Amino acid sequence: MMKTSVIRVSSSNINAVIEMAVNILKSGNLVAFPTDTVYGIGADAFNKFAVEKIFEAKGRDSKKPLQILIADKKDLDFIAEEKSDILISLVEKFMPGALTIVVPAKRDFPRWATCGLDTVGVRMPSNTLALEMIKAFGKPISATSANISGMPDPKDAQQVFEYLDGKVDLILDGGATSDNIPSTVLDISINPPKILRQGKISAEEINKIIGKKMHPKRN
Repeated sequence: MMKTSVIRVSSSNINAVIEMAVNILKSGNLVAFPTDTVYGIGADAFNKFAVEKIFEAKGRDSKKPLQILIADKKDLDFIAEEKSDILISLVEKFMPGALTIVVPAKRDFPRWATCGLDTVGVRMPSNTLALEMIKAFGKPISATSANISGMPDPKDAQQVFEYLDGKVDLILDGGATSDNIPSTVLDISINPPKILRQGKISAEEINKIIGKKMHPKRN
């Protein structure tokens, strides 16, 4: 079993820690890190074997898509098939932030990163450490919550370690997250758009931007 390192991130070591995380991602391995919602686990979205490791580590259903995290709005040009007016409006309001936007994926975007779907959920986290890591990596990462599937979302590095010790190479300890509420997932690949998961951003907030009545998905 691999040894999982946990590093407390501070202003004095952040550059070295980010370099370490980037090297791990480039080698096709996994890094756990804080976001503005919950702690996440990430891998190189363009490395099929790295993405598969996320599913293995979490015991996640292989048909359940991951998010794609970006550090720059321009990265959407390489992910989204088109930048609709609704997408542009949502990006301007909620990126970076706690909204995952499901859009039609570009034809050449790797389908192992979308679980074979023609859509992809994209988010830009409002967390300096996460953004700097993704920016230094130089391309989008596949990510999801850093827990075992079905367990509560992790709010700190210790909880991530309890879940994923021996399953990830590095856990970046950036302190506890503020409220442990996941991102809202909004599908704009369909008309009218639909909230697939209610999270930190409300339907009312989204309604104000896109001018459509939005309701959370109901089981």
